[in-house]
Amino acid sequence: MRGVRGGAAAVAAGGGVGWRGAVWSAAAAAAVAALWAARALPADRPPAATGPSAAASSPRDTRRLAAFSLLLGSGIASVNTYLALFGSQRLGLTPTTAAALVAVLGVAGIGGRVGWARAAGRPGWAEALPALLAAGAVGAALLLAAALRAHPLVWPAAVAVGSFAVSANAVSMVLVLRNAAPGRAGKDSALVSAGFFAGFAVGPPLFGALVSATGYGPGWLLVAAEFATASAIAVPLMLRRTGGPDA
Repeated sequence: MRGVRGGAAAVAAGGGVGWRGAVWSAAAAAAVAALWAARALPADRPPAATGPSAAASSPRDTRRLAAFSLLLGSGIASVNTYLALFGSQRLGLTPTTAAALVAVLGVAGIGGRVGWARAAGRPGWAEALPALLAAGAVGAALLLAAALRAHPLVWPAAVAVGSFAVSANAVSMVLVLRNAAPGRAGKDSALVSAGFFAGFAVGPPLFGALVSATGYGPGWLLVAAEFATASAIAVPLMLRRTGGPDA
């Protein structure tokens, strides 16, 4: 929701005061929000003394989710960064319509995050969903590649990226926080988040270099490969909870 509101506000401000003014306005808003949070939010409560949880995840699971998030973040960031440009450059969309693609992705991401995060509360679902949602994101990336020939496919592709890829990030964090050992929730979530945002740093430059050299088709196939590898990394989590070979 925040991303959609922020994107809409940035577009409106960019039209009124220019993009530099929009960026400075966003920076000022972030500074005000940080000051408010520091002054208004209560201090954290000390953790309750509890025994070890039987469902606590192992360090190997946390590292696996960090690697999963790295690849997931690479793919999501590539789509977020280049989707509007793709629509404008290759599909002949107007700038406003191309920007609407990102808004559609964001709205789908809101629904997906809420729905899939709620589903992750069911027994065994949180472990199974990361692999399944990343596999669904592979289909979204392939739809983007197919949109080069059938332009309308870009719209269901944007919906699918939000519904699967963006939602997979939310579910992975639910899994981390739910299974963290006492006193480890902050460290584990920080490690997984670091992997995700490292993907944001790595993914778009790789995608941009590939697109510059070969075009958007191979670029979207790279994103599909990142999502497919993320899904494969998360499969052992699913198998362990369903009694599969990794149990």
